[in-house]
Amino acid sequence: MRIPAHEWEAPPGTPLPAGGSHTSSGQLIWLTLLIGVATIPHAGTAAPWVLVALLIAVVWRLGAALRRWPLPGTAFRVILTIVGSLGIVIDYRRISGLDAGSALLILMLALKLLETHSARDRSIIILIAWFVLFASFLREQSLISVPQLAAGVVIGTLALAQSARPAALLTTTRGLQTTGRLLLHALPLALALFLLFPRLPGPFWALPKQSDAAQTGLTDQMSPGDITALAQSDEVAFRVRFNGPTPKPAELYWRGPVLEKFDGRSWRARPDSVRNLQAAPADYEPTVVAGQPVYHYEITLEANQRRWLLPLETPIAWDAPGSRLTGTLELLSKHPVDSRMAWRGESIAAGEFNHSTRPDPANLELGKNMNARSIELGQTLRRAASSDEAYLRQILRMFREQAFFYTLKPPALRNNPVDEFLFTTRAGFCEHYASAFALLARSAGIPARVVAGYQGGQQNPVADYLIVRQSDAHAWTEVWLNGRWIRYDPTAAVAPERIENGLEAAFPDTSRNSLPLLGTGPWLERLALSWDAINATWDRWVLAFGPDQQAALLQRLGIKAPSLRDIALVCALAVCVMLALFSLLGMRARPDRSDPVDMAWQRLCRRLGKLTRPRQAEEGPSEYAAAVAALRPDLEKTILAIANEYLHLRYDTTPTPAQIRAFSQRVRKLHLPTVPVPG
Repeated sequence: MRIPAHEWEAPPGTPLPAGGSHTSSGQLIWLTLLIGVATIPHAGTAAPWVLVALLIAVVWRLGAALRRWPLPGTAFRVILTIVGSLGIVIDYRRISGLDAGSALLILMLALKLLETHSARDRSIIILIAWFVLFASFLREQSLISVPQLAAGVVIGTLALAQSARPAALLTTTRGLQTTGRLLLHALPLALALFLLFPRLPGPFWALPKQSDAAQTGLTDQMSPGDITALAQSDEVAFRVRFNGPTPKPAELYWRGPVLEKFDGRSWRARPDSVRNLQAAPADYEPTVVAGQPVYHYEITLEANQRRWLLPLETPIAWDAPGSRLTGTLELLSKHPVDSRMAWRGESIAAGEFNHSTRPDPANLELGKNMNARSIELGQTLRRAASSDEAYLRQILRMFREQAFFYTLKPPALRNNPVDEFLFTTRAGFCEHYASAFALLARSAGIPARVVAGYQGGQQNPVADYLIVRQSDAHAWTEVWLNGRWIRYDPTAAVAPERIENGLEAAFPDTSRNSLPLLGTGPWLERLALSWDAINATWDRWVLAFGPDQQAALLQRLGIKAPSLRDIALVCALAVCVMLALFSLLGMRARPDRSDPVDMAWQRLCRRLGKLTRPRQAEEGPSEYAAAVAALRPDLEKTILAIANEYLHLRYDTTPTPAQIRAFSQRVRKLHLPTVPVPG
């Protein structure tokens, strides 16, 4: 893009008013471009009137520059500020938070644009636009947002360079070159700050949570239809990378909430006040079969506002900070997972374990005056069975051999849901079968509970990890037999293909194609998995880089158990070393031999240094020319003219070969008397 010179560049050698008190149309065009890039991501969330106000302000300010429209006075701008702020409060019912704060920044951008005259005003506009730009990154941090953010940084830096120009603007090519050099110089410092700046636990910038924000995932209660709704979502719940052997698909049970309270319809987890008293004992060890492998893995959880860390059943070690294992083997975080979180663990894929909380009366609750036919059926079958194990096998055989159906669209259940499911509809999803199995076990006096979590996962061959989606949500049952809890999954009796090969095997019409608008096909599936692998790498190494990863990095550098103070000191030291290195390199920088204009100026400075005094390293061309003129008034007019010509050729334009030759010859032929010539 190149804007005609007559629209945005002052004639060569024509300085703008001192201090840059005039804003040219070219500078306004760069500011407008930056504002557009910064606000486009907010188009779907900001109130329409806020965006309209910004558009009016942009048109008004450009009209003032190009058509001499009058700008609003101070009193009118004050009124607009008050009315706009009240509008934000009324529309968003708050003035803080991501959405309301972003809208307020956009409104400030519009109002400040109407009083932009000086370089200081332009710098404030750019600063506000950068805040608006980064606010969009707080809302969407996926890799797809990076190009837009990078474009905003480049355009913002270029607009800052142009807004500070006291004379004609840089050409677009020269401006991009300058911006590229600045950003390349800043890159090492940015990397050091990313790795070493102290990270605090919690969401990015500790933004307040939106109370009305939608939450997708497991909850601490389950009713018929809850997990069925999750199973129709392709949203990623977490990703898992195994270090070593990978369990078989039928062994991939990711343990979430344990639901023990039953009221006849819904299953609920015990409240935290009870779970806090049910911590796993210090000697907890799962039942390990001789030769059974231990699986090492790393989980990257998506933000879900829940506390379950969803380990592979059954966990034996983990490094998630502030986490604890309850007596029901729920691995809980101290705080809800409100940002991406990565942790490592070890598990054995065991379906039974001991040394955990023993059953109590809650594990035998049947619900009051509900599901009488199911309870009677269970008691009848148990009397005919030779043992508890035989009775439970008979229930599974009933599900497998009789006319029970596994479906994503089960009929609605009313007052006695288990009775209606077992004797009428006989069609359901995993929660229907798990609930019915647990109630039948309890009716025979066998303690039972329902476990919710995820089962299986989609292998991504591009980067060798598992993608576990909300559609992999699952529920199964645990019963107390022979002094230990044993997993029974009645879904495996009805739809074994669901457990062995995932939801798509049970429902072939279900597609996980992430690009549905482009159709379906193997190459599109491969494309979707490749894109997910790229995003997973971004999530793992950038978004999930938190306090624990930072502490691990410092430990590898030799700082054991680093405190927040240690991290801050290391960060400050790294920044100081880099700044000192940049300063040293700048002082030792030699003139660019490929730039004849600069070489000619350097030769002139050396001649003037012998005649008056040497140029100091921190002195710019204008400053040095003024100092020489003060010492030799007879040379003032000549030296200032050459300095202005040098600045124009070096920074304001791309000089032609003829201009370069003329400048070099003028400097070479310049006569410098050794003594002042009387004026």
